[in-house]
Amino acid sequence: MLPPKYWHRAAIPSLKRSGMPVNKHNILSTKPLAEEQVQRALRHGCVVSGKSFIAIRPVITAGIKARCADIFRTGGLIVFTSPNAVRIVADMLRGVQQTGGIRVFCIQGATRDAVVSLLPQAEIAGTAAHSTALAEGILQHGAASVVFFCGNIRRDELPDILRGQGVNVEEIIVYETLETPVRLTSVYDGILFYSPSSVMSFFSANNLPGHTVCFAIGHTTANALRQLTANKVVISPEPAVDTLLQTVILYFDNINSQE
Repeated sequence: MLPPKYWHRAAIPSLKRSGMPVNKHNILSTKPLAEEQVQRALRHGCVVSGKSFIAIRPVITAGIKARCADIFRTGGLIVFTSPNAVRIVADMLRGVQQTGGIRVFCIQGATRDAVVSLLPQAEIAGTAAHSTALAEGILQHGAASVVFFCGNIRRDELPDILRGQGVNVEEIIVYETLETPVRLTSVYDGILFYSPSSVMSFFSANNLPGHTVCFAIGHTTANALRQLTANKVVISPEPAVDTLLQTVILYFDNINSQE
């Protein structure tokens, strides 16, 4: 039997035999993750660090608050494509008596989760994986008008499609997206991106080595990546942070199994 001071050496081959990851992969998330998510990734050999590449600044004025309260008192069809918009609208509705009659079309995943959690009186009328599909769902619903709560640099697809089919779209900008680029000093095996804005901010200060894999939360973010890098892009099957992280874990688990 080996003396105790050699036990740590004997444990190394047993890790490989048990299937536990030995090779570590350095991962960057372009926004901080919860500690539980970081630890989950670490158990699969992915060392995740987080840096914010964008900041969200709410746009809350007396006029916007009054209009928001009026909509939720009287009812109507509203649209969300970002959980940031959901959170800010929910904050503005504190103390407002909601009478119901609010139907929501939103992006599935994190945005839908935010609606369910923060606007429980709203009825979810439809969801989709991206803005174009969401617009098509709204058209199938036969809506004559919608209220679109969004940010200042929202994508054009949804309002353009709806207006092109005669739907009245009232846009209410409830937040601004600010780029906060960070110049990297480390090399990463994978990088997680959550929006076209985070992609733009990241590449305004950085270039990637050829081996780094880009992980996109959805197709719109993936398209933004493909415009700025030739690196491999892997898309999450659902636009949710947990699903994106699981996509990263499965990707590198597969690599570890082949090594």
